[in-house]
Amino acid sequence: MRVLLALAGLALLGYGVYGWLDAPGPELLGRLVFAAVALVAHDFVVVPLVVLAGVLTTRFVPGPARRPVQAALAVGAALTVVALPFVIGAGRIADNPSAFPQQYGRGLLILLAVTALVAAGWALRRSRWRWRWRKR
Repeated sequence: MRVLLALAGLALLGYGVYGWLDAPGPELLGRLVFAAVALVAHDFVVVPLVVLAGVLTTRFVPGPARRPVQAALAVGAALTVVALPFVIGAGRIADNPSAFPQQYGRGLLILLAVTALVAAGWALRRSRWRWRWRKR
């Protein structure tokens, strides 16, 4: 089953690359520049930040809370990356107020608060479980 899934994934990847490279000259150059910038940003910005967050949480967060905190940081980072263009209004057109009809900053803060609460509940549950386990 794994081999079939891998082959299907590779076929879809090949189809996507073919469609991506089958663009007119100037558009292809823009896509290649975008891919290069994304690769450099990932390797020199995202990865070091993730490693730093992992080191800091390992050093300063107690054992039972470590995984929930790391998970909350990862989820919070993903939420922020997705919501940030909406929060700052990237692409907003002055004569079209319906383009961004919501208060995206408030929505992001609510989602981050929910993420923090879930992580805190998870950490509390883990710490209580370990405390009960030690009492036995």
